[in-house]
Amino acid sequence: MTGNSVKRRELVNIMTKYTEALIEKNPSALPLADNCRATYNGMEIHPGENEVWKNTLVIRERQTFVDPVSGEAVFFGMMTNETIDRNQDFKIDFPVYVIYYQYTVRIKVENHEITEIEELACDRRIRNFYNEIHDIKLPDLEFEIPVPEEERSTRMELIEIVETYWDACEQEEARKKLPVHPDAQRIENGYRTTNHSYSFLGDFKHNPGFRWKTPKNTRSYPVADPVRGLVVSECLLQDNKEAPDGCRGMMIVEAFKIKDGAICHVMAHFPRIAGTTGWEK
Repeated sequence: MTGNSVKRRELVNIMTKYTEALIEKNPSALPLADNCRATYNGMEIHPGENEVWKNTLVIRERQTFVDPVSGEAVFFGMMTNETIDRNQDFKIDFPVYVIYYQYTVRIKVENHEITEIEELACDRRIRNFYNEIHDIKLPDLEFEIPVPEEERSTRMELIEIVETYWDACEQEEARKKLPVHPDAQRIENGYRTTNHSYSFLGDFKHNPGFRWKTPKNTRSYPVADPVRGLVVSECLLQDNKEAPDGCRGMMIVEAFKIKDGAICHVMAHFPRIAGTTGWEK
């Protein structure tokens, strides 16, 4: 077994411990480093001290991505306080009304301990994204299929392609260079946003609402997997004008599938945040 295989297994194992601890309301079960840093929607917290931990009884939909090179793992989930058979083994804060969360967490593991936890969650549907949170379906198996060797990109090439994607959100020149596969689809918060009014590339070219500031110091690449053509990246999509809700923008986590040097599939989850991301470089 290679060193990367051992590290992958460790990341998977620790993410399982994480999701189980969340359901059981037991952050003390996590292998936390003494200097572990945790945020929830950009705000610094103690691990486990947020609404998702305090209200989730079951994680209905799940998908995990791991990277033994970065030592990071990212989990996408749909969580709720409503169980099918009404069992409730753990106390929750809001037992009367049903709640659904669209949720992601990034963890970083060093020396077998969690040193970073970045949680992002949203409990409501964004207007004009015509998919309720409870309709989100995971896993998206497109990201699990290995890419044939002749269609693969290197780790650095994968990251450079996604860098161009973020640049294209705000720069005309980058839009002209963005490599997009003819079959490209984009799923945002469970809703397919491509090929309604515009194609994947058409949004960048013609959709005036598809313009964001994407500060480079908010971009990160916790997962890059050449075998699967997979990149998981985070970035702040900053509002170009003052937003009516007072928020700064959307902190987005996107999984990208890349084949033949072109983006062919994207899955995005994001909440709106008011302050910093908590992880600016």
